[in-house]
Amino acid sequence: MGRQEALKQFGDKITLPSLPDVVMRINSMIDNPNVGLQEMGALVAKDPAITARVLRLANSGYYGLSQQVTNAEQAATVIGARALRNVAMQVSILQRYEHLKNIPDFDLDEVWQHSTLTAQLAQALAESCFRRTGLAPDDFYACGLLHDVGKVVMLEGLVDEYLECVRHARRTGVALHVGEEQVLGYTHVEVGAILAQQWQLPEKVAAAIEFHHGPTAEIVSHPHVGVIAIADQIAYRASSSTFEAALEKLAALANKLLGVTREEFDKVVERARNAQPEAFG
Repeated sequence: MGRQEALKQFGDKITLPSLPDVVMRINSMIDNPNVGLQEMGALVAKDPAITARVLRLANSGYYGLSQQVTNAEQAATVIGARALRNVAMQVSILQRYEHLKNIPDFDLDEVWQHSTLTAQLAQALAESCFRRTGLAPDDFYACGLLHDVGKVVMLEGLVDEYLECVRHARRTGVALHVGEEQVLGYTHVEVGAILAQQWQLPEKVAAAIEFHHGPTAEIVSHPHVGVIAIADQIAYRASSSTFEAALEKLAALANKLLGVTREEFDKVVERARNAQPEAFG
């Protein structure tokens, strides 16, 4: 089912959240050549939760700073505008769906942790294949963050109906998106793609969200879809017994679809091995 068909199916049952105000304001600042990174940092400095996450990112080993960054304005100049926007989006989504944290049979923390790891892996993969995808690594981070957000949007709007999808998938052993299709007729990937479209994110981001579970032809034909599909599989299998066995196939796929060398792939996988479970917390 495509996006428009899914939209007709869920109708008024599901409310798609608006793009967070702070993200809208950062987007407008990015498009304004007269606004600098320090001004963007001053904006996020008004939100303690976003500031804390921005500082954590700027002071992480990824940037390798010799001195610690102590305020949001400095941090913004270190991580850049699009990374700043991604952090604001991440924190805003967390806050928006906090009320769903204790619903039985649905592990919200697990969804956030998987989404963050997928985002990190997608960004890392994208750094090795920019010419093939036409999307910046930071756009892939945003895509990874949102690739499963449709699950949470559906849970909020449908609650019991969506929990039946979760239980049905567990009972029958099918993947959750298959269970969603069987019970409801549409899936979280279509809802997530509609949300990305509504938020006016690049069309390639919406497409990567929509097709990261397939069909195979979409993954093979479009490198931007392949990045998210592969990152999702690495993240999904990272904590399972099938991880090592799956790596050879995933490495070969990354090389075929994205031109990623085995050495580059192994560096991406190392991120998954070292991932902290509280990454999104």
